[in-house]
Amino acid sequence: MTYNEVIPLAEVKNYLRIDDDFLEDDLAIERMVRSALQFIEKRTNHIFESKTDVEYLGSPTQCNGFIDVYDFPFTYTGDVINLKYANKVRFKADNVVLNTVGYQDRESIPDALIEAALQMIKVFYYEAEKQSNTTLIPENVHQILGAYRRFTV
Repeated sequence: MTYNEVIPLAEVKNYLRIDDDFLEDDLAIERMVRSALQFIEKRTNHIFESKTDVEYLGSPTQCNGFIDVYDFPFTYTGDVINLKYANKVRFKADNVVLNTVGYQDRESIPDALIEAALQMIKVFYYEAEKQSNTTLIPENVHQILGAYRRFTV
């Protein structure tokens, strides 16, 4: 699944109240969609753009034979025993290859993350018209991302 399949251009234009026949900003809006979803991925480890055969390597000096995977969701078939911890899966292995990482369909993505992305896109789109950006990322977006974060810093 690609970023544009997660939040299609038509849905964003409807959310932003932009006429369908106004095409001048389409490329910019698609870039804003990618930017918002990539930001959310980095902040939460919820992966929107699905990937296959993703390999995670452990460092013998740092991981003590364990690999912690925070990326979500994923599918895995194999012999490695995994121990489930809060918001991560720990594999006792030097490396592990996951079959898929990321959401496979839009319906599986939490609505709150889609809403957070749309709110960010709205700020990106309308704040660009102002001389100074006073809003940045709305506080409720930070709260949503905090609730879905798969790691603590």
